[in-house]
Amino acid sequence: MHEGHRDRMRERILLSGIESLQPHEVLEYLLYHAIPRKDTNGIAHELISKFGSFNGVLNADYDALLDVNGMTANAALLLTSLKGVFRMYASGDKKGKIVIATRGDLVRYLSPFFYGEKTEKFYMLCLDAKSTVIKLVKLSSGIPQEVRVDVRDVVDNALKYKAVSVVVAHNHPSGDVSPSVQDVELTRAIAAALQLIKIKLADHYIFSDFGYCSFVEDGVGGQIQQNVNNFLKDGIKY
Repeated sequence: MHEGHRDRMRERILLSGIESLQPHEVLEYLLYHAIPRKDTNGIAHELISKFGSFNGVLNADYDALLDVNGMTANAALLLTSLKGVFRMYASGDKKGKIVIATRGDLVRYLSPFFYGEKTEKFYMLCLDAKSTVIKLVKLSSGIPQEVRVDVRDVVDNALKYKAVSVVVAHNHPSGDVSPSVQDVELTRAIAAALQLIKIKLADHYIFSDFGYCSFVEDGVGGQIQQNVNNFLKDGIKY
């Protein structure tokens, strides 16, 4: 009976794509490959019941997944690996010159690097005079609520890759993309340090799985720029 059901599901996917399935059916299908000799329909329903949604299942920890009746180590590892696969797919295949013509281009380029991350990560994007991507540099990985960045690393990489402008970005795993006091202070320090070497800080983005904040779009960038000259007078502490 299980094999006939699985054959019918495979046919549906071949004909209409996996998007034609309900969330619990997608989980059921994925679990086929890790639990080949068991009916995975009940496990899929229990996973969604416990974690609240399809996304909740994919965000669940390995040990929490194993607590669900019927789950195996291979199945838990498969599900916890999916977000990394999605990030690799979304951020890959960026061959040739990539020109950032709009803010939408920036969001589409940067957001995949943060999808599903449970710890804060900080990147800087180096651009040339035509807003072509020179290099994306991962500067730091932190804990869920904090990431430490050395302003000297931003300056060193901007010089190393001969950037004309720089965009920095990090994530808030909590989902709240509002800039913290520390975010604003760090941005001001980076802007001032880059201004000393005649490189522009074009923007600072904060991402979560639910949206993003642009310092420039939200007006924070303008306030920071107004304070940079005063900040420079006081000296930059590296």
